[in-house]
Amino acid sequence: MIKKAIKIFKNDLRVVKNNPMVIMVLIVLICIPSLYTLLTVQSTWDPYTQTSNMKIAVVNEDAGYVLNGTQYQIGDHFVRELKNNKNFSWQFTDRETALDGVKTGKYYAALIIPGNFTENILSIDTTAPHKAQIEYIDNEKLNPIASKITGSGADALQVKINTVVVKTIDNVIFGKVKDVGELVKENKPQILKLKTFVNTLNGNLGAIDSKIAEANSMMGTVNEIWPKISAYLPKIQENSNGIRANYDSLYAQIVADPEGALTMVQNMESQVQETLITLEYQDAVLTSLYNATGDTQLIPIINEIEDNIGKANKVLALLKDIEGDIKNSRDPQSKLTQLKTLIDQMDDAINLLVNNKQTINQKINGATAELNMVNSKWPELRSSIPLAAAKINSISEEDIDSLASYSDLDMDGVESYFEGPVTVEKRSMYPVDNYGSALAPFYMALSLWIGGIMAIALISMRVKSKKQYRGISVYLGRMGLFVIISLFQGLLVALAVLALGVQTSSTALLILTSMLIGLSFMIIVYSLTSAFGNAGKLLSVILLVVQITAAGGTFPVELLSSFSQALNPYIPLTYAITLLREVIAGVSWSNYWYCLGILALFPISTFLLTLLVKGKLDGRAESAEEKLKESGLF
Repeated sequence: MIKKAIKIFKNDLRVVKNNPMVIMVLIVLICIPSLYTLLTVQSTWDPYTQTSNMKIAVVNEDAGYVLNGTQYQIGDHFVRELKNNKNFSWQFTDRETALDGVKTGKYYAALIIPGNFTENILSIDTTAPHKAQIEYIDNEKLNPIASKITGSGADALQVKINTVVVKTIDNVIFGKVKDVGELVKENKPQILKLKTFVNTLNGNLGAIDSKIAEANSMMGTVNEIWPKISAYLPKIQENSNGIRANYDSLYAQIVADPEGALTMVQNMESQVQETLITLEYQDAVLTSLYNATGDTQLIPIINEIEDNIGKANKVLALLKDIEGDIKNSRDPQSKLTQLKTLIDQMDDAINLLVNNKQTINQKINGATAELNMVNSKWPELRSSIPLAAAKINSISEEDIDSLASYSDLDMDGVESYFEGPVTVEKRSMYPVDNYGSALAPFYMALSLWIGGIMAIALISMRVKSKKQYRGISVYLGRMGLFVIISLFQGLLVALAVLALGVQTSSTALLILTSMLIGLSFMIIVYSLTSAFGNAGKLLSVILLVVQITAAGGTFPVELLSSFSQALNPYIPLTYAITLLREVIAGVSWSNYWYCLGILALFPISTFLLTLLVKGKLDGRAESAEEKLKESGLF
């Protein structure tokens, strides 16, 4: 059996050597997998670097916003950022043109910044902040992948916009924090005084209650007495005028009628006495009013009245002396001169009372109104003072210093921090240079399987010879040619990706692995076809379709359907792709040998299966092939 297989193999080599057409076909057959790999890997080499040709419309309708006297235009800032952004071809236009362009396919997508964009962002400074929105409109009909790419671009821009927004809001919020810090720093002594004042106030609530009660008592007296004084002022002024009139005729009366002069002096004493009582009442009223209100404008009036009380007492004493002189027949001339001066001064005091009557009325009314307000507000204020004291005592001087330290806040540092409060340090254990290198394992393995299918489709499983060979001999003998083809296919596929610049941890290992995968796949499809004929070819194609979806060559296995996930561990393409990934990105030898061992099980299994069933099924497979040929369709 082995000798016959070797004879068949030698005969195949002879045919190839002597037939240029066969050589040409085999060369094409060997080159097709590498060509397929070359084209697919090249087309997917790094497509995301080409997004700068994709047009996206940008519409800026932002009207800006004025906050604390500063004009903000975040929409304009965003546009400036985009003009320096080369990720896409940004087209700046109006809303109508943008929407029409997306609809017709001129633009892949449109970004529309609304008129209230900045206003909404800066609403953080209000009691009702709300989010700003940018309209993103795309045309998924143009290309599903393009839509995903532009969507990713929009997401990236959202991150950039959020960074700009955070910087703006930082300037608003931390600017105020800095202002507060400066205010606290400048007014620290006053703040500490306020703290002392509140504590003093809290410790003297009882005394304040007493003072308010005393003020109420004083104002009660004022309001009771002042109307009487005010009503009596005309009488006092009349008395004052009578005193002056009596004085003018007093000297002549003393000379002409001493008895009449004595009566006149006694009348003057009575009038001065009434005036003195009125002045003393007024002094008491104004003093009480001053004590209740602390109005310093009352002090000159009070001083003047008290001074005139003293003068009125002098007038009264002088009149009594004059009365004594008259009774004792002494000349009161010197006292009369002094009396005139004192009467003039007492007249001034009476005039002061009369002239300030309206002012005093206003002050009494104002003081009464203020005291009424104190009486109504004090209970509520009194209850809040202990709470305020507790709150302010919870703030230590260190706390004040800490707040004041914000006056030296580094706004650039704050801005830098909030641009990226968390940075992610990316480290890849097995970095891959580009998208083409990442996808190369899938396309390499796929092309080698396709190469095997093409080989079994073009090269016959039967040996044309006058001698009769057993099926197993044919299987083993013809396998040699398929093995050689698979090894060359694997070699050229590896050389193709290396020519493209696909990264690799080892060139020799990549070539060897590619050849081993090509050999494994060829044995699988060859064995299936040899054992089952056309049904084996069909089975190889079905396996190809299944493996494309279930091998996890492009998407992670976890993202596949449950059916594909279930199949994944049981298909050879899974392990072939993993082997190539190991070689390209960096070898983990335990993983490499494991995958190589599992992959080897597939050709070994199909080889043994073919040896078992070849003899039994060969006749049926050949008969089925003849019937298909006779149909004229195959």
